[in-house]
Formats: sequence, C-alpha cells, structure tokens
Amino acid sequence: MKNLYQTVMNDAAGAQYLPQMILRDALIPELLGEDKGAIGYWAGKSLARKFPIGNPKDAAIFFEQVGFGTLSLVKQTSHMTRWQLSGDPVRLRLQVVGDTDFTLEAGFLAEMMAQQLGIITEAELVETGRKLKNQAVTFDVYTDPDDVIPEYDAPQPLHLVKPAGENEDSED
Repeated sequence: MKNLYQTVMNDAAGAQYLPQMILRDALIPELLGEDKGAIGYWAGKSLARKFPIGNPKDAAIFFEQVGFGTLSLVKQTSHMTRWQLSGDPVRLRLQVVGDTDFTLEAGFLAEMMAQQLGIITEAELVETGRKLKNQAVTFDVYTDPDDVIPEYDAPQPLHLVKPAGENEDSED
C-alpha cells in the first residue's frame, strides 16, 4: 500500500475521505485478513437491508452521501445490470491501495436489487476499460427472473434527504 496519508492529504479532494480510507483500507483489512472480501460482501448486503433503496436514482444519491462515490446505471437487461462507480473516493482508493476491495459496494448493490426485484441476485466487480481503469470500477449484478425469493416482502424504501432542489414532494 502506498503511503495512504500523504497521497490522500496531498490531493485537493482527499482530506474529507481520509477517515473512511484509514478504516476501510488500513485497519479493516488487517483485522479481517484473507476473509475481508467475503465479509465485505456480506457487510454490504447487511447495510442494504438496514438502508433499503427504492430506485436507481436514490441509489446514486445514497452512494454519494455515504462517501462511496458517484454511482451510474450503465446498462440493464433481464439478467444483468451494470453499474459504474467513480468520483474522488474511488479514484483515491485506486491510487492508494494496491489490491483495492470494492466488495462492500458489490454486496450492497446485489442486496439492493434483490429487494427491489424480489429475486435472487449476485454482484461481481468486472474489468473496467483502460480509459477509466484508475478512475472507476464496474459491477455486474446478475439476476434470474425465475429465481424468486420465497415469501418475499419488499421493505419500505429509505426516505432519503435529498440535496437542495431535488425534493419532488416532501410529504413525509
């Protein structure tokens, strides 16, 4: 791992991400060791259950708010949804950490879509094109419309506090 502190603090956008990166990329991998990927994926799914997101637009807002980065829906078919995560936190993590782990985000996306669709889902990090290799990561979330979650009961989506000017109706 490159010098996390120096790299982050010498980046114009870095200071706000230092606490998250110290926890996520320095402390947690040391505590979890080889299990960090599997536990990160499970933790992402658990977070999605605690903070259910109702649609892709809200997912993008939530990802920004929690410091994951800028989430974009790239492509959707009946069996796969491709998401791209970019922005300063992603760029900094790719720059600082040798073997960057985005399993937390992958697990969150998988569970979020399972909740929205009522079907079993799995997510994986896929190769990002050379042009965006150091700036973004790409996830494919796989779905099988026939693999319905037994006794599915959709959760009530989280009511997001949206950035000024984005609240359509404030009934809640």
